Amino acid sequence: MTQYYQDNSQNQQYAQAWDQGTYDQLPEDQARQQYRQFVQNAPPHVVEQVHQQYYDQMPQQQRAGLLQGLMGALTQQGYDPRQAGVQTTDPNRMSPQDAARMTAYAQQQQPDILHQILGPGGPLGSTGAKLAVAGLAALAAKHFLSGQGSMGGSSMGGSTIDGSTQNNEGNSLL
Repeated sequence: MTQYYQDNSQNQQYAQAWDQGTYDQLPEDQARQQYRQFVQNAPPHVVEQVHQQYYDQMPQQQRAGLLQGLMGALTQQGYDPRQAGVQTTDPNRMSPQDAARMTAYAQQQQPDILHQILGPGGPLGSTGAKLAVAGLAALAAKHFLSGQGSMGGSSMGGSTIDGSTQNNEGNSLL
């Protein structure tokens, strides 16, 4: 497996935060750095898988808001979201798979786009966006520690983007 993380103790901390649904307590700057490292160094299919799994557990309304911001940023920078190969560009009807595909496309076109829209001062730089970044960083660490792209059918919990706790029983990466 590609080595895209160096600090195993930090991965364990993040994976544990995912399992316990406490990733909202991870330090924001550290979570952003962890997420950026994952996106920059993990194979593209792994990045897409982790995003898909996160979008699967994310409340639809919040996923739609994130995707609307992402597609707006793409369009503003001259990219056509339809080029991502998604079934629809309507953020309210987009599946978690298409959401992950759209995110992967956006990152290929503009590698720092999520930081721009989710980061401080960005259009989606809210508490919910901070939670999304922390959740994605925690899930990425969980994925890394599980090895070979399988979450193994273990029970995983996590906070939804609004901070409520959700148990993601049986969700596994494709």
